[in-house]
Amino acid sequence: MKKILDWYRAQSDTSKAFIWLSLICVIGIILRWDHVVDMVSKGFSHYSK
Repeated sequence: MKKILDWYRAQSDTSKAFIWLSLICVIGIILRWDHVVDMVSKGFSHYSK
């Protein structure tokens, strides 16, 4: 855990912001997984017609 914290502290402010944004996006996708899968399947079925 210490290695991860040291690595995180060494990042620039921009990199830290991207890390947090990525985590928030992943959590959002996990929470809405059924909706995401439904929309992706609808998108692929639109192009397969």
